[in-house]
Amino acid sequence: MYNLLGPVACLTLAGLVLWLHSGHCRCRPWEPCWPSAAHWKAFNESIQGNLVRIRPVASVCHTLEYDAVACANLSSLVVDSGWRASNPSTLQDWVWESGNTAEETCHSMTSPGEQRRSVCHQGRLPLYSAVVQSASNIQSSVRFAADHNLRLVVKNTGHDCAGRSSSPHSFQIHTNLLKNISFHENFVAGGSTTGYGPAVTLGAGVMHWEVYAHGAEKGYTILGGECPTVGAVGGFLQGGGVSSIHSFTRGLAVDNVLEYQVVTSNADLVTANEHENQDLYWALKGGGGGTFGIVTQATVRVYPDDPVTVTTTVIKAAFTNTLFWTEGVRELLRLLRDFNLLHIPGQLVVRGPEKHSIQATLELHFANMTDEAYAMKLLSSELRPLSIHHISTSTSARVQKRASSELRMKPDIYPPHYGILQGSVLISTAVFQSAEGPTLLARKLSELTMRFSDILFTSNLGGRVSKNIAIDIPLHPAWREAAQLVTLVRAVEPSTKGKLSTLENLTSRDTPILYSIDPSAKISYRNLGDPQEQEFQAKYWGADNYARLAAIKAKWDPNELFITRSGVGSENWDVEGICRKSQDFIAQAFALLKVGLSSH
Repeated sequence: MYNLLGPVACLTLAGLVLWLHSGHCRCRPWEPCWPSAAHWKAFNESIQGNLVRIRPVASVCHTLEYDAVACANLSSLVVDSGWRASNPSTLQDWVWESGNTAEETCHSMTSPGEQRRSVCHQGRLPLYSAVVQSASNIQSSVRFAADHNLRLVVKNTGHDCAGRSSSPHSFQIHTNLLKNISFHENFVAGGSTTGYGPAVTLGAGVMHWEVYAHGAEKGYTILGGECPTVGAVGGFLQGGGVSSIHSFTRGLAVDNVLEYQVVTSNADLVTANEHENQDLYWALKGGGGGTFGIVTQATVRVYPDDPVTVTTTVIKAAFTNTLFWTEGVRELLRLLRDFNLLHIPGQLVVRGPEKHSIQATLELHFANMTDEAYAMKLLSSELRPLSIHHISTSTSARVQKRASSELRMKPDIYPPHYGILQGSVLISTAVFQSAEGPTLLARKLSELTMRFSDILFTSNLGGRVSKNIAIDIPLHPAWREAAQLVTLVRAVEPSTKGKLSTLENLTSRDTPILYSIDPSAKISYRNLGDPQEQEFQAKYWGADNYARLAAIKAKWDPNELFITRSGVGSENWDVEGICRKSQDFIAQAFALLKVGLSSH
């Protein structure tokens, strides 16, 4: 009997593992659980015919799907960020549309002859998209995904820099058509009788340029980002929301959100604010998009569209001139530090070399000032000469009657074959405002070998971000003590090899350099973080906040329908969110087997 127990136990364990595995992976097209044609048809009818079968847009340039006219038109479309945002078959660049092998790509960037000979692969793009036009459409879509155990992804505009809006064999909910914009003179949140003052309610699909344009007509602006086609209340807001200039005076985007409407994992539509579902409200103020539910709309504070004077300082040197960093960039960082102490925010941008030269720009924003001469006098009195180091310097100023005039109010047009990867780090006030802060920062940044089309930029924190310490948010506590966010944007060579090598260098070289600037912190911004960050719980939220977020997720999404890369709960899943990690269900198998054997 005892001799047989070992083999029987092994067979039982194997069966348990197989059974658990079948229930711990999302359903895939070749499996019996995949929805039938009749299921898809019925679902499509339930959302008013808004189900789309996704194929890569470049499929019209390949083999059996070849369409000469459509292929010719594609070159002008794929560079339009607005078109990419509105199309369920695209992300904002090719990097996360493609997989990690040549057999997982469908490029429009190859030569016509090569395209005709090659096969168009689905890559990481979803197979179907529900192009929703209402909250009820989202509810139906969530219910369908849950009923059929589908890998669910959410796309707003496709700007996510870690590929969270796509996954192989997945089902997408595309929220870009939810465009309602409603201004409130004195917004009253659900469950409250007290007004919060002027605010605007934005549908999930409203992009920054759209609300900026609406606000310019009405005389208001919101705390938003610089990229015009980023969704105003999607991953940007739910991940924290940084404005490179205005966070210094108005805080983070999540400091300004008053209310969310959310479709939860059980397809309920709920309100989350200070009075109703407070735990969900807290989690959505920095816990990450696509993790706790699908936001259908959010209401945020608005601000007067006041005038501003902007000064611009540009330095330029030969790419081989190492003093560009140690003297030139250091000087711009010193100016930024000193003007911050005068309550004037700014942004440093360093662009990769072009025609054997490299340049950096510092913009300072003098809010509510229309005296251009005074701003220039202040700048000139502080700026030290750099010509002795063979660095050219130019300065200028402009006055805007409305600060919104500084914002881009139409979609960007990208360069051909646009693809980027990003990493970021917080710089504490203690480090940045120290006597040696600018010197240290410039020296460390010089270690990042800048290439053509790479960009390095700062986002001004401190100020109101620090003063808002009483506002409870799930972002790492270091955000309230930070002076700057530094972000590195790497251009990716348009090939699978280029993607993989840039990812590897970002993780093994670039991100460690960024973290070495302020070793006591090593905190990053999830929206702009290294896609392969292994310690995301500590880097984005910290242990205490992460534990609280995990508990909230367990309450609102117990079956983990909403899983995103480096998101709350993602440590239990493979990188694509398809299957639970093996140790989880093997451990469960052992536990079940132990219970079964003990009963005999």
